[in-house]
Amino acid sequence: MVYCTKCGSENLDDAENCANCGASLKGSPTRNRSNDRDFEDMCFGGRDKSIGPIFFGAILILAGLSFLLEKTFAWARFDNLWPLIIIAIGLLVVYNATQKQKNPF
Repeated sequence: MVYCTKCGSENLDDAENCANCGASLKGSPTRNRSNDRDFEDMCFGGRDKSIGPIFFGAILILAGLSFLLEKTFAWARFDNLWPLIIIAIGLLVVYNATQKQKNPF
């Protein structure tokens, strides 16, 4: 048995139109791709490719390595690495600005 998508009534398998409301039974409903993306964004956190967490993780790794290596290598102290952090922040800002220009949506 085939069920009508419009009214829900049962129809014969070989029926082309619904016996109750006359709607076509052969065509499958078209799916809207934007609705699929919206659903995926809600379920899986979206398509935001922010590198903020990666940057924060890199800062933590640099800080940990700095504290670990400062006794062995004098240059590895955190106060010597702060210019690298500022450069990384600048690169992050530039990268995010270029990504927003490529994909404004």
